Amino acid sequence: MDETKLPEPEDLQPLIAAALALPALKPHAARLERLRQDYARGVARKDAPLAVALVGATGAGKSTLLNALAGQHLAREGEDRPTSTTATVFAPAGAELEALSRVGASVVRYTASPHGLWGGQVFIDTPDLNSVATTHREVARAALELADVALVVMHRGSVAEATQIEFLAEFARRRSLVFLINFADELSADSREALKAQARKLASEQLGLPQDSIPTFAISARSAREGKDASGEFGAFLFHLRELATQAVAARVRRGNALGALEEMATRVETALQETEALLSRTRAALESGLGRTSEGLRKDFDSRLGLAHGHLASEVRRQAAGRFWGPAAWGLRLSLWGAGGMGAATLLARRSLPVGIAVAAASTALDAVRDRTRARAAETTVVEPFEDDLAVESAARAALTEARAVAHASGLPPETLGVPDTDTLLAELQAVRASTWRYTATTAVAEAVSIWWRVARWLVLPLINLPLFALLGHVGYRVVRAYLEGPLLTVEYFVNAGALFVLLAGAGALLASGSLAGAGRAALRSGRTRFTEALATLSGRLGEAVEDTLRPGRDAARRLLSLIRGR
Repeated sequence: MDETKLPEPEDLQPLIAAALALPALKPHAARLERLRQDYARGVARKDAPLAVALVGATGAGKSTLLNALAGQHLAREGEDRPTSTTATVFAPAGAELEALSRVGASVVRYTASPHGLWGGQVFIDTPDLNSVATTHREVARAALELADVALVVMHRGSVAEATQIEFLAEFARRRSLVFLINFADELSADSREALKAQARKLASEQLGLPQDSIPTFAISARSAREGKDASGEFGAFLFHLRELATQAVAARVRRGNALGALEEMATRVETALQETEALLSRTRAALESGLGRTSEGLRKDFDSRLGLAHGHLASEVRRQAAGRFWGPAAWGLRLSLWGAGGMGAATLLARRSLPVGIAVAAASTALDAVRDRTRARAAETTVVEPFEDDLAVESAARAALTEARAVAHASGLPPETLGVPDTDTLLAELQAVRASTWRYTATTAVAEAVSIWWRVARWLVLPLINLPLFALLGHVGYRVVRAYLEGPLLTVEYFVNAGALFVLLAGAGALLASGSLAGAGRAALRSGRTRFTEALATLSGRLGEAVEDTLRPGRDAARRLLSLIRGR
């Protein structure tokens, strides 16, 4: 990534704030803010003096080394441990300290000595990392946050100290590190090389850095303060420091530090994003699996409800079929068996008293219409509205959510955070599916079944029903004309009998048409069952999409942040 592609620090903050909506990223909020600030400092401090922090364990000789480098007594040395309890910034006169003066560290100005080995830089002397006072490590951490280079000063007993390794792990990829094995005058050449190899190995195994990436020197700060080089490596160490201090190299160091902070930020965000995506995927799979396991029980419950409403569906099939028929048989299709019986009784009574027969027919028709409306309402209540507290569906809803809610709880999150509904919400959704499927079955499914039936019935059943009626009407017309021309005129009894025969033929036709509609009624039921299964699948998909849409703003912000950092 070249310099022109580095993102602006101010562009990162809103994306980080939005990405912190991800539960997996929230615990790292403070760390991300420190990384952002670190990156901003690395980008901004292009021409400032190099800031070098000396870190290490108790008795490592940090203050002695600092005095040796400056060529004057800047830091207090002593045998009492720890010597340094606060961070102290030693800066040349006139050096711009910027944020270094605002972190609570004491500031000591010095004039570069002509006898100094490496003067004119900003030094930060830090407390010991292995002090029993844990606040010392916090002070050292705050100091190193504002430094460019970390001189890690070690003695033979502190090379492998866990506290030191843990501390350095936080800065391994965003600070230029230099390892120093001090007190080389007390070590043999083999011991020095062994300790240097041990330090490089720890850098590789514990810090994840290539073994040869960290410059490592064995020196004696006490000898250097006296103008001696006990190990023969202090000169190489000084050459490395002077090279770091040149403007071009210092700029590269700061840029490398900034890129390290940026990459660590991206790594944490990417890890949190992957964890979130995996968690949502597991939650969605668990939710869909739970609904799949309970769908069979839900279908059986719906089938039993449709069975109880079968009478109304059959009546609705006949009613819609009657709308396609023409002729007297259509009226017969609109009547239930009870209504048809009433019309038959009306026909028989009309032979004795026409007014009584007409009255019975009118009453039968009205009562049949009332019965149809009552049955329609009862059927809808049976299928749609809960009965016995809807225990079967409620149990299915609870079972469908068990696994998904367990996944959420295992991750330490409320199920609602991951888009998993509660039992009452899912129960309401299932009841809505049942209601919409019933409306579809009682209307669209019935209409489609009748439409398929009509394709055959219009050419077969309709002629078979209406031809006898036409023949009867033709015969009556013939007798009426003949009686008018030749006499005698026909009696009322003849017309009553002819009307009764007409009603019987129309009723028989209606029974024939009704019988042919049995298949249409079964088709409507099958269509309703299929629709319910599809509606359950749609509900499962919709709930899965709700899980996928959970934390969408945070996930989108995390992706944009990664794209901005890595230039993708």
